[in-house]
Amino acid sequence: MKVAVLGASGGMGSFFARYFLERGETVRGSDPKKENRAAGGRRLAFQGTNAGAVKGCDVTIIAVPMEATLKVATEVAGELKPGSIMVEISSVKGETLPALRKLVGDRVTLLSIHPLFGPALRSTRGMKIAVIVGSTRGSSRPEVALARRLFPEARIIPMSRRDHDRTMSVVLSLTHLLNVVYAGTVAKFLTPEEFMRVSTPNSSMQLTLAEAILAQDPALSYAIQAGNVYSTKVGRAASRELKKVLAWLEGSDREAFDEHFSRLARRYKTDKRASAVIAEIYSAAEKGP
Repeated sequence: MKVAVLGASGGMGSFFARYFLERGETVRGSDPKKENRAAGGRRLAFQGTNAGAVKGCDVTIIAVPMEATLKVATEVAGELKPGSIMVEISSVKGETLPALRKLVGDRVTLLSIHPLFGPALRSTRGMKIAVIVGSTRGSSRPEVALARRLFPEARIIPMSRRDHDRTMSVVLSLTHLLNVVYAGTVAKFLTPEEFMRVSTPNSSMQLTLAEAILAQDPALSYAIQAGNVYSTKVGRAASRELKKVLAWLEGSDREAFDEHFSRLARRYKTDKRASAVIAEIYSAAEKGP
């Protein structure tokens, strides 16, 4: 199988180039950076243009910044092999996905996915991938079957376009928003060094998460938040939640705070992941460096 990866020098582009190279496929790359990478003893072949990279390929992965997805797809649409597969991986589907469907028509199969992991992932076994389908009913949708053919070790999660963006407004947009606000608030009072010198395991974990968000491309973070039409509603809900809790604290309303805290604790008590992570952090803190 011949695979083209557009944006092959970027984070997710390099991941997919490596993934298909390690599977023994022939992979062509295209990217302004043109960083030639090797995987499994095989080297990625860079082409001079996106259009040149996709010619004759069975699969084309569009792994460019979200705002450039439609532009690049339009650029290569006329060069795509009839009957081939075009895979787009944007974190927000919005109106881009309908435009892509209109662009390729029936000539090319469009597979819209969202890798729910970062480019640093080393083992592809069990990786989570959201797959956009016409309906979320059943697992025999053609989009799901195609995704399983390309990514046989992945955990496939079928979602409609709207359900995907609504869900990501909480899972991604809210996480980015809160951590940017958290980091900005900490910076008004303490340097990172002062913070970490007296940090507790919980606060250390929170600052580490904020730093992980800030280590990403600001353009990506902005697109994840501003590009999702559901993000504003979720962000305003978070703002109301903060104001409510602050009102209880400022008004010394211990009873209301306790009731709210306990209700949330009961809601999340079945999820053991957080407890396991916190236990691991406390254990590491006790052992010391």
